[in-house]
Amino acid sequence: MRALDSARFVSGIGLFFVLIAVGLAGCVRQPSGEEARYLLGTTTFKGNKVIRDSELEALIPQKPNRRFLGLPLYPYLAFYQAASVTYNPAYHQRKLDSLTLEYQRKSDSLADAPRQLKKIQRRYTRKIARTKRRLTEGNDFMRIFGEPPVYFDSVAVTKNAEKVRGYLFNNGFFENEVRFTTDTTFRRIHTTYSIQENRPTRLREVRYSIPDPRVDSLVEAEPSGSFLKSNDRYKGSSFEDERIRIETLLRDNGYYGFSRQSVTYLVNDTISAPATDSLFKQVDVFVRVEAPDGQEYFKTYPVESVQFEVLPPGTLPDSLFQKDTTRFQDIRYVFTDKKFSPRILNSKMLIRPGKLYSQQDERETQRQLSLTDQFRFVNYGFDTTAQGLKGYFRAIPLDKYQVTADVGMNVIQLQQAPGPFANLSYKIRNVFNGLENFEVNLRGGVEAVTGFNDGNLYRSQELSVNTSLLFPQLLFPGGNLRYRFGRYNPRTQVGLGYNYVNRPEYARSNAKAAMTYTLQPSTTTFINLSLLDLNVLNTTRQAPEFALLLETLRAQGNNLYNSFRRSFVSDINFTFVHNTNSFIGLPKNADYLRVALESGGTSIGILPKQQQLIENIFGNDLQFFQYLRWNVDYRKYWPVARRSSFVARVNAGSVYSYGVNSVPPYEKYFFAGGSNSVRAWLPRRLGPGSSPPRITSANFTVEAPGELLLEGNLEYRGHLFHFFGDINYALFLDAGNVWTLPTTTSAQTGEFAAGDFRWGEFTKQIALGTGFGLRYDLQYFVLRFDFGLKIYDPNRQEFVLNEFSWKQPFSPRQPNYLNFNLGVGYPF
Repeated sequence: MRALDSARFVSGIGLFFVLIAVGLAGCVRQPSGEEARYLLGTTTFKGNKVIRDSELEALIPQKPNRRFLGLPLYPYLAFYQAASVTYNPAYHQRKLDSLTLEYQRKSDSLADAPRQLKKIQRRYTRKIARTKRRLTEGNDFMRIFGEPPVYFDSVAVTKNAEKVRGYLFNNGFFENEVRFTTDTTFRRIHTTYSIQENRPTRLREVRYSIPDPRVDSLVEAEPSGSFLKSNDRYKGSSFEDERIRIETLLRDNGYYGFSRQSVTYLVNDTISAPATDSLFKQVDVFVRVEAPDGQEYFKTYPVESVQFEVLPPGTLPDSLFQKDTTRFQDIRYVFTDKKFSPRILNSKMLIRPGKLYSQQDERETQRQLSLTDQFRFVNYGFDTTAQGLKGYFRAIPLDKYQVTADVGMNVIQLQQAPGPFANLSYKIRNVFNGLENFEVNLRGGVEAVTGFNDGNLYRSQELSVNTSLLFPQLLFPGGNLRYRFGRYNPRTQVGLGYNYVNRPEYARSNAKAAMTYTLQPSTTTFINLSLLDLNVLNTTRQAPEFALLLETLRAQGNNLYNSFRRSFVSDINFTFVHNTNSFIGLPKNADYLRVALESGGTSIGILPKQQQLIENIFGNDLQFFQYLRWNVDYRKYWPVARRSSFVARVNAGSVYSYGVNSVPPYEKYFFAGGSNSVRAWLPRRLGPGSSPPRITSANFTVEAPGELLLEGNLEYRGHLFHFFGDINYALFLDAGNVWTLPTTTSAQTGEFAAGDFRWGEFTKQIALGTGFGLRYDLQYFVLRFDFGLKIYDPNRQEFVLNEFSWKQPFSPRQPNYLNFNLGVGYPF
């Protein structure tokens, strides 16, 4: 078997070098009959000092064939050319002609049979479209794995030079000069654009002409927000940005009928003294803001009335239902079939009678109503009257009862052998007619992990039942105060749950009750605050080897065994998330920040009798915990090219125990290793510090909890090809570890454990791993395959990359091997 594995791997390496050779061949191979054509090479810009290369590159529509990792390898072109050897366009043209004639003949014969005619139309439409695609784009291998050659076009280069000149002119370099030269290497023509920007044209003076003093004071009140400022470089885009700014400013202050077309400009010396002539690289700008067409003056529109109507579901007519009309705080509510609390809806309505119209309030009202998860869609509009605006909102409700079921593979933070899971949820909307949602979720899963010392599967089972009641307001004493956060999508979630986990080391259950407040100040910011989070933890089984390990650690002064006693955990936690990355579309410059703070057992010190009360309810054998925990996770995303990006991540956290116990609950520890951490190590098995792996008498490696986490990741993500979804690749570098916090005795005696964090030693205990991955992006989910390899082992405190064996690359019996991680979604 070992010889067979080696033979397969050697064959794979041989294929890899063959592909490299083919990729190099893609650089020079020319199709028959096209010897005079040269492939398009790289494009370079020289001389530009102010305008960035990325801005100019966006003007060039022609892109050379893709290279692999920036190397002079063109595998996509090579695949295309190799597959084109067997491609016969004449055959596909004959097939297309035959299908077209056959379709016309059958359509004529079924002219009197509309049902059969529709079936024929659907079938032949697909066939003809598929054949056309093969005729114009090539066979399947050419389209999926390949890329057609991109040839140099001298006419296009000339046009590109004109585009660059125009772009420079539009950005204030009126006297720019652009020339281009070409250079030929390996039958590729590389183009260099030489640019002389010369001195830019700047804005000397910006003046506004607004006949209405109210509008004039409104625009002049925010000079810092203007896109046209004295001494700024002339930019054509700034003029349109200023139009949009003025339009938004006025529409947010009651000027409903105003549009950006009413903003015009007069530029240059037509309004300036001779000293501002363009020869001196200065111009004056005269901004004229006029009343909208058809109006003699700038008119503000107060909101005269607002009506919110809930329409019947589906396409049923209103006459089948009895309408219920009510008025609350000057807003008229009309309910058909289903009734909702006017008080709660009122907190979402930012468009109100008596207020001036605001475009921002209009859009925010629509967004807040959509976030309630009560309406299929919300439509709105305004009718103008002599007195102002009549606003109306019409909504169609979602189904009151909803059942969803998911069955799939549980592969998050697992290695090699995933396990199935089933998820069943039942939702009731608008339970008490106050836009509340009640949901019950039942989940069961089986997880399997390979790669451990005994070579067998590591199996674990999980079963959970969770119920939650979600209120669209902040439930706390204070009268009407709870209804004043409608702009921030307030929510209160009251939940009860039970979770059971059965692992080879132990079986553990958790009964939980929590009350969480949520605010969403913006589309990118989320805030969670839980003042009540109660957990009863119970370890129902410990494997003999694992129990022996806990006793051994206890004899050494480690109190980890306390985490597996029957215990009660109460905490207050706060979470802040700022996320500008949507993972939708092309890569963009974005950030992600998550800050989590938690205080466990705080109420024990505040309410001394609480512990006795809980013991009376749950028994006097409970273990209580007091701890402080924090975690900060920051990620930065940089687009490198159109379909590639670079990602950096820093993840740090710590938990400190005090008071009635010297350890935190087991679930509050930090762990390193796995598909979302340092991927060269098995999940939750890295560390702590320089400690060796903890192996039971049954030759099984147990988890390695820590009280301090430091972790960093760098990842380059690129695109390979499209096959029913995007197939992408990644190259990554991971670093990190977990540590235990030294005890007071250790600090006094200077005798530290191998897992203790010490400032002078921790840099030697940071694990380092690298690897590559493939990601299959189907838009609705991403299937991820990552292969991690150790570079530096903190246990041995030496580099181990040279211990990797090409003969057995995936064998866990080797000192260093490719650790396979299978996951869903991006790691970060």
